Amino acid sequence: MHRTTVVAATAALFLGAPGMAHAATQTVLMGTPPGAQKAFQKVGTDANQFFPTALKIHVGDTVKFAPVGFHNLTFPAKGKAPQALLAPAGTVSGASDAAGTPFWFNGRPSFGFAPPLLKSGFGKTFTMPAAAGVQSGLPFANRPKPVSVRFAKAGTYTYYCSVHAGMKGTVSVVDKAKAVPTAKAVGQAVSAQVKADQAVASTLSKTSVPANTVMVGPEKSGVTLYAFLPGKLSVKPGTTVTFTMPVGAREDHTATAGPGDPDDHKAKSYLGDLAAGFNAPVIPGQASYGSEAPGTLASLSPTLHGNGFWNSGVMDGVDATPLPQSSKLKFDTPGTYAFYCLIHTFMKGEVVVG
Repeated sequence: MHRTTVVAATAALFLGAPGMAHAATQTVLMGTPPGAQKAFQKVGTDANQFFPTALKIHVGDTVKFAPVGFHNLTFPAKGKAPQALLAPAGTVSGASDAAGTPFWFNGRPSFGFAPPLLKSGFGKTFTMPAAAGVQSGLPFANRPKPVSVRFAKAGTYTYYCSVHAGMKGTVSVVDKAKAVPTAKAVGQAVSAQVKADQAVASTLSKTSVPANTVMVGPEKSGVTLYAFLPGKLSVKPGTTVTFTMPVGAREDHTATAGPGDPDDHKAKSYLGDLAAGFNAPVIPGQASYGSEAPGTLASLSPTLHGNGFWNSGVMDGVDATPLPQSSKLKFDTPGTYAFYCLIHTFMKGEVVVG
């Protein structure tokens, strides 16, 4: 799809009726506009952003937040932090590797989706400001309806996506006597945002990566390349490789080795079961935590943990979260080792030792 076609399709989503000066209802897309998605997917990318990221409306106007990807809407209660995606859900117990050795994270908290995110607000109407804030929940339903938010008081309101830390937008609400952009102007702003993001997307595969390093999900300004970079890294025995997330990354990823291809949904496997755990009420500790105790440098071989398993644990690039940004692994044994992201199972890379 040509860029001009994408931009025109994006703008069309926001255009009101001819002669419409000030729409009482505007739309914010929660994720990449549908007309632009194929162009991003063609280069293995996506934009974890709200479109537009900034909107100016009149007091009394309504904004429809329309889900077009796996994103949610959170207006935090005053003085509160944005709702986190995960919350403690008990304690890890009985987790052992294939050799029968207990993992270090037994006794640590297990995690699942935070309870407030399991209650759907899609298809409902809310009013801001609200003492408890506004929460859409996660878009588990097929084709969830937009969340409508009416703004009854002037001010600037910041909202977030709990799924992608750092993904946020603002709604500036002004008195009716002040000018606000028309629906056409909003559409043009979204088109410009898409165009800028596509320019970023086209460069991500060329991201410079330090020696003996694999970048997991190169990202810039919320535009993510869903890949390991380099896709194939060749090293000599005895080399330590760093698997790292880019600074400020909004996505979460893992770098994981072991038996099976988690993207092969027809074949049951060790890694496939762990990947499926991210859809369970409680995520297995083997999927969410790093396989090695903090400060431990493992050497990968077909016999590590009894079956060649190693996991970085869930990583991100945002300082505000407790998740690590990187994990190190040593390679002493010659061979070819495949790595996957357990969250985005189509992401695959290789380290060749020899």
